Amino acid sequence: MKPMKPALLAFALAFALAPAPAAADLQPEDAGLVPLFVQTCTRPDMNADAILAAVAGSPDWTEVPAPDVNLAALEQVPSRLTTGVFHRADSVRQWQRTVNGRQLTLVIAALPARNVYRHACVLFAPDIRNAIPYLDAMEAGVRVIGLSGRSTDIPHYQEYGGRLADRRRAHADIFSRSRAVSAPHAMHLAIVYE
Repeated sequence: MKPMKPALLAFALAFALAPAPAAADLQPEDAGLVPLFVQTCTRPDMNADAILAAVAGSPDWTEVPAPDVNLAALEQVPSRLTTGVFHRADSVRQWQRTVNGRQLTLVIAALPARNVYRHACVLFAPDIRNAIPYLDAMEAGVRVIGLSGRSTDIPHYQEYGGRLADRRRAHADIFSRSRAVSAPHAMHLAIVYE
């Protein structure tokens, strides 16, 4: 067996000795996150204008004048169904809100006409260990609008797909390793639809 080069050995030691994220840095499960996502981003008719108007008119959300969410990073999820969906957007609006000590970020985007999906609504929450505690509530929440579970990558990812009541296609997912925002250990809950 060949000995390791000094630079490689130093890197390996630094990586091995680096502290893992402390459990204290991650907040406990928040049972209100999925209901907030469902209440904010879905409705029986999935009317994009009505969803946007409800958020823009809410005193609970504060709009961010210069959105800084990296929508293209939403494509890092294990699904192939959203490949190419987020590279461009016709419009992106972003809001923030603090709930149970977490600063949440909400993004509503209008996607180009050539996309399979035309609208996106995404809720981001920081300091989440993994998605497992949220999966049952997410499944129940999106089932109401006609989506069902598809592929998963436990413990961090679950996707849901199907057609809305008016036969438009829709896709939702929950991913606890989102890199679309700079917040540490961010989880996103997202829905895209025609």
